[in-house]
Amino acid sequence: MDYTDKRFSILGDSVSTWYSVTDKDPYLFYTKTRARIGGLAGPEDTWWLGLINELGGVFDTNNSLSGTCVADGYGVGPGGCTLGRVEALGQPDVICIFMGGNDMGFQVTEAEFAAAYDLMLSRLKERYPAAEIWCATLINGVKVTNRPYFMGKDPAVPLEPFSSLIRAAARKAGCHIADLAASGVLYETIDGAHPTRKGMTQLKELWIQAMTNPAL
Repeated sequence: MDYTDKRFSILGDSVSTWYSVTDKDPYLFYTKTRARIGGLAGPEDTWWLGLINELGGVFDTNNSLSGTCVADGYGVGPGGCTLGRVEALGQPDVICIFMGGNDMGFQVTEAEFAAAYDLMLSRLKERYPAAEIWCATLINGVKVTNRPYFMGKDPAVPLEPFSSLIRAAARKAGCHIADLAASGVLYETIDGAHPTRKGMTQLKELWIQAMTNPAL
């Protein structure tokens, strides 16, 4: 697929935040300090802007909020399925969704997650009928710093139940799957969840592999 000059928007959580681009506290993970700890010099080092730049696309909007889930009523802010999140993506030709880890962390049930993901995609397709929508499955990271684990615990938990639900929701809605989980890669992180510069590159490369070899 040719993404030259296509407008990209991102819908995500803390992994996709950046201090000069996305909303501030309490919805921001990548502050200047944390970016420096992870070795990231600028937003071009993130998975999402790296992806856009490498595919020749144009950045539109990044609606990523730290601590948020796909399901509403969990975490620290509005869920990805809410109209407010869905309608705040600008005028995209391509929408990249990278969410779901927090749903597991905040113990959203599989049934609730599936319903919320279905609702999110339904609303996205209604709001942006011409947009190409990509849904990423979930992937574990490995901690390479002496920083404590995020939320005080090793997040390397089985993610496949929710990844399977993401695949099913994407297929049902006619959206594309960026199946990061199928790679078996453990991306490098600051705290078990949030990528270092190398981890961002690993995620970017997995996204590129998916988007240049698409399959529903």
